[in-house]
Amino acid sequence: MVGFAAGEEAPVASGRVAWWVGPVNGLMIPAARRGQRRPESSFRALQARAARRTGLPEPADPQFLADLRVLHASFLAVPELSFTGLAGILAELARHLRNRLRVRELLRASPQITSAPVPRPVFVVGLPRTGTTLLHALLASAPGHRAPLLWELLDPCPQPGPGGPDRRVRDAERLAWLAHRAAPSLRVIHPLDAGAPEECVFALPHHLAYCTRARIPGYQDWYTSRDATGDYAYLRQQLQILQWQQPPRRWILKSPFHLWHLDALLRVFPDATIVWPHRDVPTALASWCSLAEVTMRLHNRRVDLNQLGRDWAQMWSQAMTRALRTRAGVPQPFLDLPYTQLASAPLPAMETLFSRLGAELTPAARQQITSRARTSPAGRHAHHYSLDRYGLTPEAIRDAFPDP
Repeated sequence: MVGFAAGEEAPVASGRVAWWVGPVNGLMIPAARRGQRRPESSFRALQARAARRTGLPEPADPQFLADLRVLHASFLAVPELSFTGLAGILAELARHLRNRLRVRELLRASPQITSAPVPRPVFVVGLPRTGTTLLHALLASAPGHRAPLLWELLDPCPQPGPGGPDRRVRDAERLAWLAHRAAPSLRVIHPLDAGAPEECVFALPHHLAYCTRARIPGYQDWYTSRDATGDYAYLRQQLQILQWQQPPRRWILKSPFHLWHLDALLRVFPDATIVWPHRDVPTALASWCSLAEVTMRLHNRRVDLNQLGRDWAQMWSQAMTRALRTRAGVPQPFLDLPYTQLASAPLPAMETLFSRLGAELTPAARQQITSRARTSPAGRHAHHYSLDRYGLTPEAIRDAFPDP
């Protein structure tokens, strides 16, 4: 567990958001409440706007719409949802509606896209804050590999007219800029970069990353009890679109949120390899709660930190239990990497991992690994976090989590 001395001000404190977020949310409470009182009209308006913006008719896609309504209704039922929280989730839902229209239309016009294989993808999973981001970037740097970039995940379909991919990149850059302006601590905890590899969870319409924005236990129960195969089939379609008319390369994908539905992921990607980093769970959970606190403060008028800690301890324990159960029953290769090896001897650890994946560790990747190893997290831009801030203890966390 990482912390700081009593009385010492953390350079990047847990939960830090911009000073103006609170006043804006306070002033806009009536607008947020009006939006929450009319869920059905709100959802219909999102559908209509998606159709207008894409120029495509609303699809006869009842299951997709019914599922998205569950997410929409779950957020609108949150009593503490702030104006920025409401605006953020409506923008997210609108993006998914637009993308669904465009994906369906592109595949209707060019059905050969879905005949292309997505061979031997690599998925980096494991608990968050265990080195998954670094692993993702390093694996994606190997010759013949590629990871989806943030702008591609946010808007996967090529679009006619002026701008092309440049417009999609600018839209992603604007989203990252707004996120960093609203929560400057994200630049240290989890920076967003439109042109960098990012979690493929952005392409999925459903996942439990939404629980970083608000307490939505009904959605959590609904999501964990459903068959997510359709979500991963949709992810596969988006990857096929992104690789269309491009040189063939191996996809390197990443998200801790895959732990809940590894079974569905492996049904859709049966030749996938799973890379699973491991770290001391209390340390990883403390860092995760710090990140979740930032996003919760952006989306809610008030945040109960003890409740946040209890919620995420329970959710990640459930995710680990489900993933380990899936792992025990499938033949797919799982490659484990202890965080201690990644921290203390990163180059030998990565040499072993690349060798097992049949990938080339280039001189540039070697240099990146050694540079990261020399970089100290200390200083005024360090991320400081503490488990007890969220009412948790290392002993209770270790007791609650299964052994990997």
